[in-house]
Amino acid sequence: MKTAQFCGLDFGTSNSTIGVYKNKNCQLVPLEGNKIPIRSAIFYDTELNELSFGQAGIDAYLNSIPGRLMMSLKSVLGSALMQDKTVIFNKLVPYTEILGQFMQHLKQQAEKTLNTELTQVVLGRPVRFHDQDDEKDKLAEATLAQIARQLGFKEIEFQYEPIAAALAYEQTITTEQLALIVDIGGGTSDFTVIRLTPNNKKADRTPDVLSNHGIHLGGTDFDRSLSLQAVMPLLGKGSLVRGSSSDIQVPNSFYFDLTTWHTLNFLYTTQTLQQIRALYTAAHDKHLVGRLLQVLQNKQGHRLLNSVELSKQQLSDVIEIQLNLAFIEQQLSALITRQQFNTAIENHINDVVDTIKQTIHMANINHAAIDAIFYTGGSTKIPVIRAKINALLPQAKIIQGDAFGSVGLGLTLDAANKFN
Repeated sequence: MKTAQFCGLDFGTSNSTIGVYKNKNCQLVPLEGNKIPIRSAIFYDTELNELSFGQAGIDAYLNSIPGRLMMSLKSVLGSALMQDKTVIFNKLVPYTEILGQFMQHLKQQAEKTLNTELTQVVLGRPVRFHDQDDEKDKLAEATLAQIARQLGFKEIEFQYEPIAAALAYEQTITTEQLALIVDIGGGTSDFTVIRLTPNNKKADRTPDVLSNHGIHLGGTDFDRSLSLQAVMPLLGKGSLVRGSSSDIQVPNSFYFDLTTWHTLNFLYTTQTLQQIRALYTAAHDKHLVGRLLQVLQNKQGHRLLNSVELSKQQLSDVIEIQLNLAFIEQQLSALITRQQFNTAIENHINDVVDTIKQTIHMANINHAAIDAIFYTGGSTKIPVIRAKINALLPQAKIIQGDAFGSVGLGLTLDAANKFN
């Protein structure tokens, strides 16, 4: 029998997966040792002039190996950076090429598993790459398709990520049900109301989908809000410097870039460091701005953001955490409570809940008609988010899917229906 040449590829903001058809089953490919998901990261090692992917690349960077770390790669799609270039190995490289290098790594790992070239793919996409601009949204999908073609995929289909998650969930049900799919990942929050049926093999699920909706908001936004509230004041956010006629605040733009994965590297330039040194000279609280300067001079921004992300994850299990910042200054730390985190992301939570309400309204059904809520995506583990969503649909059965694998498996199932 000819080996299947299709796959499902979930290129995520924080984590990615790829699935194939093997041994008569759709299955996800282990991408980091025996772990299936891989962190969406590339590290360019300037000493060895080679690339590392996923957690291995992050660890190399955090262990002070000279190089350039790129994370939240998917965030470039639909953003102003999509047409830009950046310096990699002393060359100007388009961001699309960097995305292609990461996706090629996933494709190669899957091809090793199958021992055959993959030529057909169903790619996941958020309901919205860009919230307001339809042209940017279309351009983001077209760019992703172009990258896939350059990697050797000859047949390319797209599927909304929450629909893919629904297809994975559908494999487990025994009775028909109307489900709300909640997929909150690193960069986007996506929702689908869909009618699911056991053993459904239809390639076209359009008649079963009552509504799709999404918002460009996810875990990296939660990280940013937490860091801005709990950590950045320790680095001078809100502090004053002497201006030409009166005191002014240190510009917030530095702190927004320092709390955003795909803008961090801009802060390490000579020009930015000169600006921070000038602010340090004029600062009233030199020790605070001095910490900011040290973080940027030592290129510790990625380590800081990584520490905040881990703290956010831990706050799902504990009510407070002491964030160790001794890598910035001896004995420096920040006490972060779950309540503080909840307050920091309150506006984001409201936006998520409002978008879910709109999704249900678009489906033209009552809330009581929904039988189940299916959760996927790492940020659905945040207690306050789950509590708010569950309260909307108290009658619905709560199903926790594979936070990082449901979408990838669903995309592979979709590929099987379309290509097999």
